[in-house]
Amino acid sequence: EDNLPADATFPDRWKYIEDREEARAILDHQFKRLATIREQRYQVQRRAYQMGELVVDEYSDKKLRFKINVKNGTDGHAVPTGFDAERLVYLHVRVTDKDGQLVFESGDRDPNGDVRDLHSAYVHNWELPIDNQLFTLQSKFITRMQRGGEREQILAVNYSPDPLPYIRPEGRPTILTARPSAVRKHSRGILPGNSRWATYSLGRKSTGSGGPYTLEVDMISQMVPVNLIREISDMGYDYNMSPRQVADRVVQHAHTLWSFRTTINKEGQI
Repeated sequence: EDNLPADATFPDRWKYIEDREEARAILDHQFKRLATIREQRYQVQRRAYQMGELVVDEYSDKKLRFKINVKNGTDGHAVPTGFDAERLVYLHVRVTDKDGQLVFESGDRDPNGDVRDLHSAYVHNWELPIDNQLFTLQSKFITRMQRGGEREQILAVNYSPDPLPYIRPEGRPTILTARPSAVRKHSRGILPGNSRWATYSLGRKSTGSGGPYTLEVDMISQMVPVNLIREISDMGYDYNMSPRQVADRVVQHAHTLWSFRTTINKEGQI
């Protein structure tokens, strides 16, 4: 308020400075609590999602193959847990050649903020190639199609994929199974105390000017994928926010849990 002009006015509810000061104190207290919660959430996720060793399987002028171990650091929960088809945890991997040119990238985002999987609108519309080497722990719902066969699908509501053309409410809480009863789920999570390998391969056309190569890896955790926001956008959002605003905020507040940078030399040593 010190920077306001002398004739500045406030709405009637805030015309007394004592009320404004009290409101400011309440907001400061709430912001402090939110910051504490954010830090605790970050620490919990770093405890659960952990990076293991990096192994180089093949190194030559024509090929580079390596793998990264991703571990579940808990002894009581799979990761992700709960509604794991809505939890986006993945690796963003970048490889540059000896000249500093980017020769490989996996886990990058499309212009909407999605990774380039089957549910990316840009991949679906053939505007970007699918990321075939994407390592993600997000589980996917598999639904039956009306004329046979199955496909991955974003399930924003608990509807039945049965060929009958109407929404069928669930007869039991889906929080117990994290999925509608008529749907199966392709789980990609990691069981307690276990790990999975993220494998990557660069062929002759993508090794650039050769090594030594610089490898950069980020493990990223995000509340929900942007494609889910698009799927439920017809319902609208609180505070008059647009789907674009919600998606941008979700991406902005994604956690980078772990990062490392290393060099792979001619002997394949790290």
